[in-house]
Amino acid sequence: MTARTSELALIPWIAALLVYSSAALAQDTSETRRAAALRYATVAPMSKLLDDSVSEMAKHLPEDQRAQFISGMRKGIRIDYLERAAIEAMVKTFTTQELSALADFYGSPVGQSAMNKFGIYMAEVMPAVQQEIIRAMGQK
Repeated sequence: MTARTSELALIPWIAALLVYSSAALAQDTSETRRAAALRYATVAPMSKLLDDSVSEMAKHLPEDQRAQFISGMRKGIRIDYLERAAIEAMVKTFTTQELSALADFYGSPVGQSAMNKFGIYMAEVMPAVQQEIIRAMGQK
C-alpha cells in the first residue's frame, strides 16, 4: 500500500467522524441539555450531597446539639429549590455531551464512590471558603 493509498483509505473514517461530530453538535439544544442535566441529577442527587454535608458539619458541634442541627437543616433547606436552580445552571453552563459525561461518570462505580465522599469533602473545605470570603470582604 502506498502512502497515497493509505491517505485515501482514511477518507471514509474522516467523513464518518465529521458526520458524527456535527450530529453531536446538532443535538446540543436546551432540551437535550435539560434531559442530560436531569439524568445527572438522578445519579448525583443534591439531596445526598447536602445530607452528607450537613451530617459532616454537625460533627463540629457539641454532641448534644448535632441532632437538632441536622433536623433544623433538613427542615430549613429547600432541596427542591436548590435542585431546580442547579439544573437551570447546568443547562446554561454545560453542553449535552459534558452533562452526559458527568452522568456517565457519577453513575459508574468509581463515580458513585467519589459522590459518596463529596459531602465530606464539601463540609471539610466550606469553612475555609467562608473564612476566605469574609477575609476578602474585610479588605475593601
